[in-house]
Amino acid sequence: MPDQPVASAAQKSPIQAKHVLWVVFALMALFVLLTRERSLLDPASFLRLRYAPVPFLMFAHGIPAALALVMGVFQFSSRLRQRHLQVHRVMGRIYVASVVIGAPAAVIVALKLPIPSLFMASLVQAGGWIMTTATALYCVRTGKIQQHKEWMMRGYPFAMAFVVNRVILSIPAVQAMGVFGVITVVWSTNAVASFLPSYLIAWQALAASNKTGKRKEAPRNVPG
Repeated sequence: MPDQPVASAAQKSPIQAKHVLWVVFALMALFVLLTRERSLLDPASFLRLRYAPVPFLMFAHGIPAALALVMGVFQFSSRLRQRHLQVHRVMGRIYVASVVIGAPAAVIVALKLPIPSLFMASLVQAGGWIMTTATALYCVRTGKIQQHKEWMMRGYPFAMAFVVNRVILSIPAVQAMGVFGVITVVWSTNAVASFLPSYLIAWQALAASNKTGKRKEAPRNVPG
């Protein structure tokens, strides 16, 4: 008789790498919210005084960007997409609109802030976010669902950089580096956001092709 496949190998683990990633990112976002962004509620805080010259621009950037961060997480939920496709589409539209508003506003805010060397970094981050999101939108509008998923994977890390930057910048050793530390961290996260998603997508495709090849090469058991 042919060998029976092992059930545990065929089933996916309930906890996957992406679940761990989202939990870690959620904890990072909570840390940033409680230790940094909360100070914006204090009129005398450093952040509030820093952004005082551009209050409306900060709203135009901060609220849509925060909304995109939240909506983006749900866009990667396979369960939501399969069971509630219309909700997935509505959240996707909100995400795209938030990117269109929040990303350009970030560039203008960077231009107004007293660290001009961060302007180009902000331009690269916002431009990459807009370009990848626009490509993802084009793919889904033309029925290229797999490519849509891949371009969403390439785009969302530009939003995640907002949180990651602030977590790294809260490290005392990085804070001691001053402006140089800020510039180094921002450009480094931009670089990672630009190439890491494509690297992971390529490895996923390679792993899938290797599994397919092994199935084709596996010898068939002849019934005795």
